[in-house]
Amino acid sequence: MLVAELGQYWDRYAGSLQDGQLTSKVSSDELELCVGHLEYVLKANENINLTRITDPHEAAILHIYDSLVLLPYVDDAPKGKLLDIGTGAGFPGLPLAITSHRPSVLMDSVGKKVKVVEACASQLGVERVKTVHERVESYALSHRGEFSVVVARAVAHLSTLVEYASPLLKKDGLLIVSKGVPAADEVSDGSYAAQICGFDTPTRYDLSLPGKRGARAIFVFKKSHKPSMKLPRAVGMAKKHPISK
Repeated sequence: MLVAELGQYWDRYAGSLQDGQLTSKVSSDELELCVGHLEYVLKANENINLTRITDPHEAAILHIYDSLVLLPYVDDAPKGKLLDIGTGAGFPGLPLAITSHRPSVLMDSVGKKVKVVEACASQLGVERVKTVHERVESYALSHRGEFSVVVARAVAHLSTLVEYASPLLKKDGLLIVSKGVPAADEVSDGSYAAQICGFDTPTRYDLSLPGKRGARAIFVFKKSHKPSMKLPRAVGMAKKHPISK
C-alpha cells in the first residue's frame, strides 16, 4: 500500500519538474527498501525517541517522500560519496543511498540513533552505507575533500551547514539543504557564508508536500573556490557563532 502511494507521489513530483531537470528514476524495489526502513524506524521508535510522526502514511510523506525530493539534485553532483549530516533516524541519507546508488556516510552525534540506522541498513542489505557517530567538525579533520555531495534537512542554520560542509566537499561538489520556509535573514546569512566558505551563491527550489503537509525550500550550493577562512573551526563554533553579515 505504502509503496504504491509513494510511487504515485513520486510520479507527480517527477511530472512537475521542468524538462531536463529530472533524470532520476526510482524503482518499486527501491521504494520497498525505503518502506522497510520506515517500518524499522517506527518499530524502534517504541523504545527510542526517533520521530514524533507515528502514522505510517504521514511518515511516508514526511520522511520518505521528503527525502526523495532531493534525489534529482543529488544526481546532479559529481560521481562519488554522499554524506548526510545529522541523519537522525536515517533521513534523508538512507533513502538517498538506496536510490542514488552512491557510497554513503550517515552521521549523527547521538549514538543511539546511529546504532538504529546501522542495524536497519544491515537488515535491509544496503551494503554501500556506513554510519558514523561523531561531531562533523572533528570528522572533517580527517576526511577533507572526500565527498561529492553533502545533504542535510533542517538540522541547523543555513550558514552553519555551509560551514560544516565546506571542508568535506571536493571542488564542484554540492551541498543540498532542505528547509521549511526559512526567514529572509537566514537565507541572506547562508548566501553570505557561502562566499566565505568557498561556494557559489545558492540556487533555491520551492515545493509543496502532498496533502497540504507543508512547504519545502531546497538550497543547492556548489563548492567553487577555496574558503577565505580556516575550516573547520573548533567544535561548536559554527553553531554558537554562525557566520552572518
